Amino acid sequence: MNPQKLKKYRRPRICVPIIARTTDEIVSQAEKVKDCAAEIIEWRCDYFENYSDLEQVLSVLQILKNKLHNKELLFTFRTLAEGGQVDIGLKDYENLCLNVAKSGLVDLIDIELNLAEFLGRHFLKKLKKRHTMVILSHHNFEKTLADPEMIFKVGLMYQLGADIGKLAMMPKDINDVLRVMGIIQKAHNFYNLPLAVLAMGDLGKVSRLSGELTGSVFTFGAYGETSAPGQLPVDLLAQVIDALQIHHETD
Repeated sequence: MNPQKLKKYRRPRICVPIIARTTDEIVSQAEKVKDCAAEIIEWRCDYFENYSDLEQVLSVLQILKNKLHNKELLFTFRTLAEGGQVDIGLKDYENLCLNVAKSGLVDLIDIELNLAEFLGRHFLKKLKKRHTMVILSHHNFEKTLADPEMIFKVGLMYQLGADIGKLAMMPKDINDVLRVMGIIQKAHNFYNLPLAVLAMGDLGKVSRLSGELTGSVFTFGAYGETSAPGQLPVDLLAQVIDALQIHHETD
């Protein structure tokens, strides 16, 4: 998958997270999602009980790569500050992500924008040496940022060298949801960066379904337990997205 393909792809790609504590549980979840409607499987490493053991992390990735050969694999270590399960030091985060990218076992890696600002553009260049696409993400579980603030975040993602930018906001009301759904078109007036943007929670469910209209390149569904508020079951998500497909005269 490359940015040019994403920019031209009208239907948003669906991503499903694997969230489990043990290797056996991770393997079990992989078996369940390998034939689901998602094109991308995300492994949330922060849920893994042995996340600090690099050898075990790479072992799990090799298992996932083998079992999910028909899917693209996204690696994410989400910190507590952005809705994750645990925290690690900045140096440990850097080493973990660099070694995962170096392994060649993942197609995409999610890096939190706040941490990328500390680690710098050179860090992203190292990640991409093995042709791993970098998603720079920013999550706010308290509120929806003002439009200029969201566009500023996109600008930072662009300047740091992201392949894809991701914004996830918690809406307080319907106006917040509508602003989130419209932010991609506003941001693209300034930055030519593929974006995945969504509003979280029950109120924001519609933003997970409307990617074709809003320009969001991917969305998140769930297979069983959710990893973020507002996620819909993956098969239902795929059905609704297909039903909402916009038929272009040039198709």
